[in-house]
Amino acid sequence: MSAAHAKENSRLSGQGRRVRSVRRKECVVVGIGNPFMGDDGVGIEVARALRRLELGPRVLVLERQTMDISVLGSAEGASKLVIVDAIKSGKPAGTVVKFTAGGAKSPLLRVPLAHELDLQDVLGLAKNGGMRLPPTVVVGVEPADCTAGNGLSAEVAAVLPRVLNDVRKEVKECLGKGARQPA
Repeated sequence: MSAAHAKENSRLSGQGRRVRSVRRKECVVVGIGNPFMGDDGVGIEVARALRRLELGPRVLVLERQTMDISVLGSAEGASKLVIVDAIKSGKPAGTVVKFTAGGAKSPLLRVPLAHELDLQDVLGLAKNGGMRLPPTVVVGVEPADCTAGNGLSAEVAAVLPRVLNDVRKEVKECLGKGARQPA
């Protein structure tokens, strides 16, 4: 066996000094929702739009249908986690809210993210399980219609540019002033 093959086998088997081949991302953005349930798909739409912007190798953009502990595992070791989702807060459809999860000024600590677990439940599970989470910012949009069907309501579609801008600001802050950002 050549030295190169031995080194590769050692890396794959975990023997010796293993070099991590996948670097943790500095900023993780997670769009949550179901694109087949109207406005519930707003997080997915935002994630897809962010991918088209090519934010760079230090940013990980994910799409998830539900908020669960595995979402937070993707952010362990990152500098910031940004969650985008439909949030039922009783405000007018299309209202955009942004807050730091778990922060003292968070107006929506117990508001469900329109999914099985609310954000506070998932963060609590992660903390109790020993996860070290980065600061978490939630950008939420009040849905108008989450019934079966493709596409966003006019109210939610109208605020997509603002949501994208809010998320891009969070990413820029996460990466620092020297990071190259799309125009």
